[in-house]
Formats: sequence, structure tokens, C-alpha cells
Amino acid sequence: MKKLFSGEEAEYEIKKYDQLKRRVDTTLSELEIQKTKINQSQKLVSVFQQQVETSQSELTRLTTEVQRLTSELSKLKPITTSPKQQSKPEPKRQQIQQSVPPCLNTNIPQGIIPDKKHCYQEGSKIIHTDKKGCSTVAFNPVLSSGIARFEGYFKDHPNSYFIIGIADSSAVFGSNESPSQSGNKKKTVCYWRDGGLEHIGDYIPGNSKIEENRTVSCEVNMDIAPRTLTFFYENQ
Repeated sequence: MKKLFSGEEAEYEIKKYDQLKRRVDTTLSELEIQKTKINQSQKLVSVFQQQVETSQSELTRLTTEVQRLTSELSKLKPITTSPKQQSKPEPKRQQIQQSVPPCLNTNIPQGIIPDKKHCYQEGSKIIHTDKKGCSTVAFNPVLSSGIARFEGYFKDHPNSYFIIGIADSSAVFGSNESPSQSGNKKKTVCYWRDGGLEHIGDYIPGNSKIEENRTVSCEVNMDIAPRTLTFFYENQ
């Protein structure tokens, strides 16, 4: 049997239907919005998951690399060097006195003169008596720390072969010998009159020539590594 409505009842039912339809439409719209949000959230979760996996992979790689480097480091042995043997001084040669000054000594240094036949000391002067022979003079004290500067000048020299420089404490200079003789070339650093430098390697030219009556000095710094030597000519 079909239900029959009066005019007022029919109008009421139509309004009720319209209201229900609008609610259904609104609910469907909200449902679509929620689906969109869920899809976006799933995409973000996927991106974050990839980042987590990438970070975990990098962490694993770095951990493995650290373990490998640590293993290689533990296999390395420290390198030790044996001390150099010092040559024994020949007979009738005077060894440089071993002493360590507590500070810079401003007193007149005492020269170690192998043979007074060739030269002698008079105050702060070294007098060369033999015009033909060589005379290499070292000075005490031996330096092992601090900064020291040795300065002087040459006057009325009989030939052009005069030198200033430094020497290792193991160097021993004989009578009528230049600084590089008797195995002392590797133990000395020499500044020649013509401006050349001489040590272990080749002769190095090109520095200022040393003129007579012009001051020349050498300064060593024993407190830094590597130790340094600086030559000055007329304080330059």
C-alpha cells in the first residue's frame, strides 16, 4: 500500500529530504578533505622514512671506516732514529768546552785557538799573525737554548778568504784548517766573503758581499723547532 500525504505533510517531507541530502553532501565533502590529508601525510611519512634509511646507511658506513682506520693505526710502529756517532777528536786538538749559559753572555767570548802560530786573541780581537795559513777560531760557551747573536768585522785581512758562521759542538778545528776541513762541512754553516753560503748541500751564492770594516753578525734561535740561523750585514 502506498502512503498518501496531505499537502502540508508532503511539503514537510520534501524539506526533510533536502536537509538530509545537504548533510550527506557536506559529509562527503569532509570525507574527501580527510582523504587528501591522509594521502599527504603518507607521502611525508615516506619521505621521512627514506631520510632515516639514508642516515642509517651513512652511519653504518662511517662506523665501518672508523673501525678500519683504527685497525690500521694500531699496526703502525713508532719510527725511532739512532743517535749520530760523534767523531773522535784527533790528537793535539782542543775540544770545544761544553757549557750551557743561563742567559745571554755579554762578556767578551774566549776563542778556542788551535795554534797560536797562526793567530792569537787580544781582548775582543783575533789577530792573524800568519798571512799564508788558515786560522779557524770557535768561541765558548756552547749554546743549547735561548737566542744569541755574534757580531764583528774584518780589518786588514791578508787575503779574500774570510768567513763567519756557526759550528756544531762536536766540530774540532785543527791547525791551519778551514771550517769545512776534517769532516766539519756538515757541522758548520759558513757565510763567505763573496756572499755565498755553505753547509751540507751545494754552495749558495747571491747574498751581500762582506767588505772589510763592515759589521757582519749571525743570530741563532735555539728555542724553536726547527732552530733558525739568520745572518745580518750592517744590521740588515
